[in-house]
Parts: sequence; C-alpha cells; structure tokens
Amino acid sequence: MISIQSVSADYIFTAPPREGEIRGIKLYGPLVKKLTEVLGENVVYEQPNNWLEYSKKMRNDEYDIIFDGPHFNAWRIKHLSHVPVASLPGSLQFYLVTSKEYRSIKTHRDLVGRKICGMPSPHLATDMVLDLFKNPAIQPLIYEVPGGIRAMYQAFQEGHCLATIFRIELYDKLPEEDKAKLNIIAKTRAVPNQTVSVGKRLQKNAGKLSAFLVSDDGIAAAGKLLARYSKDARYFQLPVKEKFTGAEELLEGVVFGW
Repeated sequence: MISIQSVSADYIFTAPPREGEIRGIKLYGPLVKKLTEVLGENVVYEQPNNWLEYSKKMRNDEYDIIFDGPHFNAWRIKHLSHVPVASLPGSLQFYLVTSKEYRSIKTHRDLVGRKICGMPSPHLATDMVLDLFKNPAIQPLIYEVPGGIRAMYQAFQEGHCLATIFRIELYDKLPEEDKAKLNIIAKTRAVPNQTVSVGKRLQKNAGKLSAFLVSDDGIAAAGKLLARYSKDARYFQLPVKEKFTGAEELLEGVVFGW
C-alpha cells in the first residue's frame, strides 16, 4: 500500500490499481490536495497494490472517496450507501467485433467456448461483454491482455483470439480500412461513465464535493485525471444516481469475491 499521507490523515481517496505508484500520485495528488482545502480536513491518496487488495478494502468500507467504474459505484451505492458526486461525461458502451474473414461467427453466441481478447475481470469492458452470455456455463474464453483496448486489438490482429472488444467511441476512431475488415456482432448496454463516489463519513459533504468537482476550480485540480480518462471532454458532470441501478450485477455472482 502506497499513500500520500500524514499521521493525522482523516479521509482516504483511492482509485483502481491501473497505475503504478508514481503515475497514481501524479494523476490524483493535485486533486487530493485541493480536496483537503475544500473539506478543511486531511485527505490522503492511497495506491492499492493490486485488485485483490482494492476489492477487499472497498468491500470492507475502508475508502472514503473513490474514482472508478460504474459497476463498482453501483455496488457501493447498493451495499455501502455511497453517494455518487461527479461523473465523467457520456456513457460507457462497447462493441464485440470479429473479422469478416470469420464467416461462421455471425453473433456473440457463436463465440461460446472460443477465445475473445479482453482485460482481466473485473475490467468493465470484459464484464459487460460476458453479461451478454446470461448462462455462465456457456460463455467465451477470455484471452487476457493487459494494457487496454488498443493492446487487445493488437492481440486480436495477431490471431490470439477470434473477437475483441471496443468502446464505441474508440471503434469509431479506427481508420476506415480497419473498420472495413471488421464485423460488429454485439453491442452492450450503456452505463454511466467513471464516477467519484463518497462513503458514509462524507455524506454530509456530498453536495459540497459535487459543486466543487464540476466547478472550474475542480476541473483544474483534476486536470491530469481528466487528461488521462476523458481527453475529449475534460470536465465532470453531476451524476444521476438511478442510472447506476443494475450495474452491480456485473460483479455480484459473476466476479470472484463479490
């Protein structure tokens, strides 16, 4: 566990272990510093060592402010009474695509028992595609590719899997010659974008934190975070709590430990 903190630390801000220590501090440190000023109480950034530690501490309600995906937010809203305070703009929705050369693959059901490229669960893109297969006994095999959607596409092009996953916005940015070779065989449901939520100890400050994060000062403080995760729309917007309902099902009874 790596953290920016002092002995008098009050509130813990965290995010998934997608970055290493140095990158995490660069991305979240300026925002954490500003949150301390806004709340008038000390906020620290804690870098989880791995997904197991992250999920365990989350389930144990050890974090106060969390920035992560909608399935985690939905789970915390339902089970820990977390309050979503700011979301990245837009929604998250994914295509499952294959090569037009694979003429026998016409729908996602043709991939049962066959390899698709994906990030290790509980990555949202992978979980949302697996959600298309309601019976866990008849699902595709996940060829795990670290490094994100572009790395998954590279592995797909190299023949490691028969299909891969794209966020719709990323697919739309592919060169036309690439898209001409691909066949979209499924589209997932849409869920809210990545979101900041706060736990019970900060519920009384939820409104204050929302107002700050969507303000110019909040956007400036979160500048590095926004540049990393929302390049085309660098701001936060107010979340709609009801839109998270049901996204927790991507974890419950599906991902180990949930």
